[in-house]
Amino acid sequence: MRVLILSDIHGNIEALNAVLEQESYDAVWFLGDLTDYGPDPDMVLDTLKDIKPEVWISGNHDYANAFGVDCKCGEKTHDLSVYTRENISQRKLTKEDILFLRSLPIKKEMQRDGRAYYFVHGCPANPLYGYMFDFMPECMRNELGGKITVDYLFFGHTHFPVSGKYQELQYLNPGSVGQPRDGDPRASYAIWIDGRIELHRLAYPVERTMEKIKSLIKNKDYRERLLFILKNGKV
Repeated sequence: MRVLILSDIHGNIEALNAVLEQESYDAVWFLGDLTDYGPDPDMVLDTLKDIKPEVWISGNHDYANAFGVDCKCGEKTHDLSVYTRENISQRKLTKEDILFLRSLPIKKEMQRDGRAYYFVHGCPANPLYGYMFDFMPECMRNELGGKITVDYLFFGHTHFPVSGKYQELQYLNPGSVGQPRDGDPRASYAIWIDGRIELHRLAYPVERTMEKIKSLIKNKDYRERLLFILKNGKV
């Protein structure tokens, strides 16, 4: 089984389309954050609905748009998040889109072929807002403090790809499709083939996304910072 693993698309339809055109897959697992920062959250949502991810969880930005709460993201990009949420995401998403976002779970557990899988945007101990730039054993707790024991853990949120093993646990963050921040501006994602994980990078027509940002964002400071992230793959 070949699975395409995506996270943190952030309204970047050009990046998403490039990945979907490049890859063949039997299923899609999406780890959250289709909204904010980018110009086309509505188109990203419609495209995801078309491909029907087997796993689809809410990210902190999706949750913020769905319920009108703060995204609680990092200080360096928090103001960009608020601005693009108010001026792009909330203007482009329909009432039906918002209701759909409200229906998304913040975590998912799955059993397959005798293996236990855990999907979350942040980390198990803090599904929406927790950051794991690499695996942190102390994060493997549920809301009541009970230890979580699984074979595979999939998470996003940091925009930094990472794949590794901790004892018997295999873990993966596929990085960000639409707004990488690890110094490589190419779309980041992963392929899962019968238990084997491959991290991938793919160049996409970022200039198209940047032109949309230029037309949508009138505030010069916000516009230039968003363009810098897209062009350089870092904040």
